[in-house]
Amino acid sequence: MKERLQDDLKAAMKAHDNIRVMTIRGVLAEITRTEKDTRHPATEAEVMAVLKRERGRREEALGFARQGNRQDLIEQYEAEARVLDGYIPAAVDAEQVRAAIAAEIDAGHNQIGSIMKSLRERFGARLDNKLASDLIRSALGKLSK
Repeated sequence: MKERLQDDLKAAMKAHDNIRVMTIRGVLAEITRTEKDTRHPATEAEVMAVLKRERGRREEALGFARQGNRQDLIEQYEAEARVLDGYIPAAVDAEQVRAAIAAEIDAGHNQIGSIMKSLRERFGARLDNKLASDLIRSALGKLSK
């Protein structure tokens, strides 16, 4: 993934696509920071975590830009978010997560941690951890009633 980002950066620079260049440079800088912190080359999971974190930052900034009614910033952050979305695999929908949670509960798992671990192994980077956590809590809550 890192090599793909580097290749895309070169292509964006040749095409003079400033938003894409700026966004990819920021992501590559975060990946480099992660590599320095961990003292090893970034794994695919770490690169994906950086991409998701950067996507979340754009979403937060977009919210503030909307509150401030700053149309220029709204357009910029939306464009950056679209660039990042091109690298993040499509998320698993809620129904698939619910089905997987039900299967885990039927298999005898009744702890949030063990179910989350199983979901991460099954869906990988496509899993929305917050959604999964909320759905697990809901499913386990229904069991205890």
